[in-house]
Order: sequence, then C-alpha cells, then structure tokens
Amino acid sequence: MMELKGWKDAWVIFKRDLCVDRFYLLWNVMFMLYFGVMFSTMLYSVSRDEGVFHPLADCLMLVLMPIVGFYFSRRSFSYLRENSYTQMLWYYRILPIPSRTIMKSRHLQLITSTIFNGFIFFGTIFLIHWIWKLDMNMGIVQFIAFAVTWLGYTLCINGLYIYMELLKKGKVYFWLSMILMLGTVVVSVAISIFNGSLVRYTIDLSVRYSLLSPLMWGSLLIGFVMLYLMGILTVRKLNDRDLI
Repeated sequence: MMELKGWKDAWVIFKRDLCVDRFYLLWNVMFMLYFGVMFSTMLYSVSRDEGVFHPLADCLMLVLMPIVGFYFSRRSFSYLRENSYTQMLWYYRILPIPSRTIMKSRHLQLITSTIFNGFIFFGTIFLIHWIWKLDMNMGIVQFIAFAVTWLGYTLCINGLYIYMELLKKGKVYFWLSMILMLGTVVVSVAISIFNGSLVRYTIDLSVRYSLLSPLMWGSLLIGFVMLYLMGILTVRKLNDRDLI
C-alpha cells in the first residue's frame, strides 16, 4: 500500500510540474521538430552509406538523444543561474516528500517525455522520408526497431543525468554535463577513426532483424537496468544530501 501511495504522490508531482510548465511544451515540440528535420537528410545519407556523414550522425545522436528524455521547463532553463533543482529538493523536503517519491516522479517524467518526444522526433524523420520519397532501405517496422534502439540509449544515459541533476549544484551539474557530452564526442570520433558508425550499425541490424534485433532489446534492457540502478544509488545519496 505504501508503494502504491508513493506512485500516486509521484503522479501528482509529475502532473503539477507539467501544468506549471505547459507553455514550455511548445518550445519542446518545436525543438523536436527541428531536430527531426535536421537529422532526416543526414540519416538518408547514412542509409545510402555515404561515409562522410557517419561521424557527424553518430555525434549528433549521442549528444542530442538524451534531450529526448527531457521536458523543457522553467527549472531546466534556470538551473545554472538559480540552482533550481536544489531549490526544488529543498521545497519537497520541507513538505516533506520522501526521496523515493521524488525519484518516481522524475522517472515518470523521463518515460513520458521519451515516448512523447521520441514520437515527434522519429515521426518527423519518417514523415519527411515518406513525403519526399527518400528511400532509407527501411520499412516502417525496421524503422521502429531503429528508433526503439536509440530510445534505449536515451533511458540509459538519462540515468546519469538524473543522478547529477538531483545530487549536484547547478554549476557542477552544468560542467559535468559538458564533460559527458565531450565524452560522447570523443567516442564518436574514435569510432569513425576505425571506420565504424553507430548509426549505420543500428540501421543494418534493424533492417536485418526488425523487431527481433538483439541490439534493440539489449539497448532497452541496459537502459532500464541502468535507470533502476542509478535510481537506487541516487535515492540513497539524496537522503543524506545537504541542501543548504
């Protein structure tokens, strides 16, 4: 019963935050549409095996896909200036709201935004290719496998972002995020040096195995396991965090 109440309270927090920041959702939708339009032509080039675009496509997907797991909000825009995430935790601790409930509400936000933003982003890509008849060598089922594979990565990497968001002050969170982004850039460059391409590899496995793609299921499994383990670790440290 206590576990069920925790999820109900988490849902209340999630709905409250969504209502307060509902006007920011417009920017959220616009960015996902822009991201989808920008990446659609690049994905077409990669699917045609034009190697010059492989490093850039990998870099963009590794750096920008974590944003799919976020809703834009006043809090997310002002965390560096106002340390807004720490202020939020301080407010919830006064109420008081358990750390587990805060984590559950954050996970609800992540799951819903990943589905919502992912639908807009990948839907835009598919729609553009369908309208302009750009053959990606993928049917709709294979494209879904491709999209789900990258959404698994979104869940995985956002486990780290939630950890930093709830346990670090605004400036520290900013610099750690920059380091994490730089790390993904280095990874994409290293892969290209060895003539590899994550995006191309994802396309190949999605075309070959469709919804049975081992990479897709592995990505989802790792994503949810990473999210669960980082959630446990974050809650443990959150209970002892000094918010002053």
